[in-house]
Amino acid sequence: MNKLLLHTCCGPCATAVNRFYEERDFAVVNFFYNPNIHPFDEYVKRLTTLEEYLASTGGVLFAPLPYNPLEYFAVVSPDKRCESCYRLRLQKTAEWAKKWGFLFFATTLTISPYQNRVRLLEIGQEIGSLVGLQFVGEDLCSLFSQSAKKAKERGLYRQNYCGCIYSRWEGVKKRLWKSLTGQGCS
Repeated sequence: MNKLLLHTCCGPCATAVNRFYEERDFAVVNFFYNPNIHPFDEYVKRLTTLEEYLASTGGVLFAPLPYNPLEYFAVVSPDKRCESCYRLRLQKTAEWAKKWGFLFFATTLTISPYQNRVRLLEIGQEIGSLVGLQFVGEDLCSLFSQSAKKAKERGLYRQNYCGCIYSRWEGVKKRLWKSLTGQGCS
């Protein structure tokens, strides 16, 4: 069985993604590295939910790095913020995978219909080539509803934004606009 270091953003995404890779004969180790999450209490909720989920399923968590949003703000540019964020998190995952003897790495981010999965897969392949590891990239969006259902059944905390301050602001702005006007905004 091959070991896979899986960049994991949260417990709900881990429910379906872990199973997907385990069914493909990977021993999954979840790697929690998410300096993009804002504010700190949101980060704690997501990490705690992931810890609780993995403890209940016998899953493995590797979270060696403390919360440091300055790493995120040092590399993110507002015009390419998602791409910068993907690159930061996948690069760190690959580095740790290499350091600890993994041959494969992946991310739970490809389950989200709100992420640019094509770009995520491209960045993962680029980083894998540079580091000398295999990025096991799969577009797992078809598993999103299954993940949401599992999270609800287990009572897992589910967030309503990707984690960064920009997406939180955009979500608040849309909800406020909708409540004021009764319609969505672009």
